Amino acid sequence: MNGVDHSPPRERKDRVLNFRVPERVNRALLNYVDPRSGITSSDKAARAILLEALAEREQQRRMESFSVDRIQKFEILTGDARTTLAKLPSEMCRTCITSPPYLRQRDYGHRDQIGQERTPERFISRLADVFDEVHRLLRKDGTLWVNIDDTYSKKQLVGIPWRLAFELQRRCWVWRAEIVWAKASTPEPAKDRPTRAHESVLLFAKNSHYFYDYDALLEPHDNPWAIDCIAKAQALGLSGRPRNDPFFSKEKRRQNGTRGITRAEYGALMNPRGKNKRDVWAINAERFTGAYLAVMPVGLAETCILAGSEKGDVVLDPFCGSGTTGVAALNNGRRFLGVELVAKFVQLATDRLNGIAEGRPSADPSASGGPSAMNPERIPVAVSARPV
Repeated sequence: MNGVDHSPPRERKDRVLNFRVPERVNRALLNYVDPRSGITSSDKAARAILLEALAEREQQRRMESFSVDRIQKFEILTGDARTTLAKLPSEMCRTCITSPPYLRQRDYGHRDQIGQERTPERFISRLADVFDEVHRLLRKDGTLWVNIDDTYSKKQLVGIPWRLAFELQRRCWVWRAEIVWAKASTPEPAKDRPTRAHESVLLFAKNSHYFYDYDALLEPHDNPWAIDCIAKAQALGLSGRPRNDPFFSKEKRRQNGTRGITRAEYGALMNPRGKNKRDVWAINAERFTGAYLAVMPVGLAETCILAGSEKGDVVLDPFCGSGTTGVAALNNGRRFLGVELVAKFVQLATDRLNGIAEGRPSADPSASGGPSAMNPERIPVAVSARPV
C-alpha cells in the first residue's frame, strides 16, 4: 500500500477527439441533422449525433426503473410520445389532458414531430397511435381530454376534430362529449365565411363507467326562474328529496288533484349548489412571445383536471410543450407526467414547473431558455470530424 493510489485514473471530460472523414461521410453527417438546427459543419453534426445517442441511452436507463411512485411533484420525459409511452407501465395515470400539435400550423424543426404530415389521414393515424398508448396507461376509470383545432384545405374545412374522434371510437375509446372552447377571435382574411372563434375539446373515456367529478364543475344558477323554483322548494322543505321519491310520481300527483309539476317541485329536482357544467367554455386564450406563440390556457387544463381526477392522482400530457397541463395539475394538488419531443421545450417546462413546485409564481415560459440536445456548444464534450 505505502500510500500509493491504486484507483483507476480519472476520466478527462474535456478531451477533444479529432479525426478525419471522407467528403461523402461529411455530407452524410450534415444530411442526418435537420438543416433548421443551425448545424453547418461535420464537427457539430458529429457532436450532435453523439449527444443524441447518449441522451437516448440515458432515457432508456430511466425508463427501465420508472415507477409512478417516483413522481413526487412532476416528471418530464424527453422523446417521441408514442415510443416513450410504450416503455411505461400500464394503468398508472388517472386522466390525460393534452393539446397536440395542429396540422401544418407550426413547424418545430424536429424530424420526428407530429403536425407536418402531407395528408390529414396520416396526421390522424399518428395521433391515434399515441392515444393507443395513452389508453393502456390510463386506469380503468380514466379519461382523455384533447384540445385540437380544425384547418382548411382547398376552400374546405378538413374536420380534424371529428376525424380524430371517429378514429378513436374505432380504436375502442368511448366518445363522451365535444366541448366548444369559445375564445377571442383573431382577424382572418376570409370574406366568404364566419371568422372561427372556437376550438374543440374532445372528451373520451377508457370504459363506459369512468371517474367524472360532477360537483367540481357546478356552475352558479343564473336563471331567475330556476332560482325562484329552488327558493320555493327550500321554503317548503322539499330540497334534498331523492328523485325516485313517490312525491314526484304521476300517480301521487293525480291523487292530489295536481296535473302538472309545481315550481317548488321543479326546484326540488334542481341542485341548489349549482347547475351542471355546459359544453361551451368561454376561457381567454394565453399568448407567449418566443418559442410558443399560443398555448392551451391554464384555465382550460384546470377545468379538465378538476373533472377527471382527484388530489394525488397522476395527470398525463404526451405533448407537454411549455408545461401548461403540469401547471394546472400542480396548482390543484395533482402529480404530473409529461412527454415532450423538443429538448428546449423540456427545459422550458421544467423551469416553469420547478417554479410552481417551489412556490414561485409562474413566469412567462418563453422567457426561459435551456440547452438543446441539438446545440452542442452548450455541452462540455467535444468531437471534431474534419472533412478531407
